[in-house]
Amino acid sequence: MKIWIICKRELKGYFYSSQAYILIGLFLLLSGFFFCNFIIGAKNSSIQYAMASWPIIFLFIAPILTMKLFTEEKKNGTEKLIFASPISVRDVVIGKFLSVCLVYIMTLAPTLIHVVLVLIIGKPDMGIIFSSYIGNLLLGLSFLSVGVFASSLTENQIIAGVISFGLLLFFWLADLLQGVFSGLPRSLIVIFSLFEPYNPFQMGIISLSGIAYYLSFTGIFLFLTIRVIKSRWLQ
Repeated sequence: MKIWIICKRELKGYFYSSQAYILIGLFLLLSGFFFCNFIIGAKNSSIQYAMASWPIIFLFIAPILTMKLFTEEKKNGTEKLIFASPISVRDVVIGKFLSVCLVYIMTLAPTLIHVVLVLIIGKPDMGIIFSSYIGNLLLGLSFLSVGVFASSLTENQIIAGVISFGLLLFFWLADLLQGVFSGLPRSLIVIFSLFEPYNPFQMGIISLSGIAYYLSFTGIFLFLTIRVIKSRWLQ
């Protein structure tokens, strides 16, 4: 119940302002462009190629979506009031994280129109489409957990956004560097690659190891967020 109270409070903040509408609209505009390019332009019903562009789009949107979560509380002086209440730090972090997750789900939901259009013009593999949605959802949650962590580090929204984007860019570059190295260095790079576990989902395989990786990654960054806030609160 306490988590849901925090979640609803954050959701109101997103949708009472223009931020959520702008970011959702931007995502749909760019995803629609890639959909037209891959599906309509190429007359190809393989929608997974268009869906493969979504993580790159969201890599830029996630830092903006999450950068105000804790920075705004510190800037307005409401952080002390929140953590002085009976609500635990864990509940606050999970509630705020849940709110951005719901915004992300609302962002993905309108893309179902792409699936409907593809069903009209061709015979897509629905298994691949389903697994691609699962992969995008899990990868998106990982992005958001990084953003939540970055927001807990500073009271400046711009700095939080830059830290979040920098971390996500690092994880993206780790994926690109796999082809440069081999042996042990490559194995270490794979550990930091957020995109490597995404590939099976794009091919229609719901990878249990991929699910475990993304859930663990998300859990680690939420845990780090809780530790950062508790350490600051105890000072």
